[in-house]
Amino acid sequence: MFERWLEALREVSRAREEEARRLVEELCRRALVVALFGSRARGDYTPLSDWDLLAIVERGDYRVEHRGVGQVVWLPLNKLDEVLGWSMVVLDAVADGKPLCGDSSIFEEVKRRVSRYVEERGLTRTRSGWLPRGV
Repeated sequence: MFERWLEALREVSRAREEEARRLVEELCRRALVVALFGSRARGDYTPLSDWDLLAIVERGDYRVEHRGVGQVVWLPLNKLDEVLGWSMVVLDAVADGKPLCGDSSIFEEVKRRVSRYVEERGLTRTRSGWLPRGV
């Protein structure tokens, strides 16, 4: 019985990985940079963990789109400073981010801007989110 359960888990995992690969390919055609973040980027995922993807685009609206295998965070460069003021997801995405495709220099520039934002506000990452140091 246990072996059948494990085989079913492997099959579901393979199907989800294939769906995630197709999603990444789609995003790579539409974005300047696509980065993996969250548990899969940190290496502490399970076979059923979702894929968290950051799609950096030139312009548009910031949004979080839920797809079958995870979430896509759409980050327009022209609104980065505005978004940093209220989206902790972007801080996590950039801190954990591993570029998968696109111009890595754009990701590095976003990372510098996010680091500057974190430093200027004296933030630190905790299990509860990003908080002022000493809290």
